[in-house]
Amino acid sequence: MAVRELDARPEPMASFPEDGTYRWLGLEDGNGPYGVAAIAPRAGYLELHLTVTRWGPGVRRVVARDLEWFKDEARRLELPKIMGVRADSEGRFDPNLFRFARLFGFTETCVFQTASMNVD
Repeated sequence: MAVRELDARPEPMASFPEDGTYRWLGLEDGNGPYGVAAIAPRAGYLELHLTVTRWGPGVRRVVARDLEWFKDEARRLELPKIMGVRADSEGRFDPNLFRFARLFGFTETCVFQTASMNVD
């Protein structure tokens, strides 16, 4: 299987909380790791963060196969939907996100930005 549980938060997701909310996943194809993911069950959907760290001819097919794993996981958790979320702590907008999302069957795209403030 190309999706495997990780013991620790992967570096590309360093800004995510380590409070037990997320499950950290490594993604691999026949040439080794190609990305990481974080998932969290929410009310009515499975939250998915996917970071592809290597792209190549076979990775697109593997991503499609791994999305079937995520769908199975959502079904196992009795969640009817997967919501893909892109987080960028540098504040950059990725114009390729919606094209990438549509390629794999995601719909209902939107732009969502946040800012945080600690309260001491």
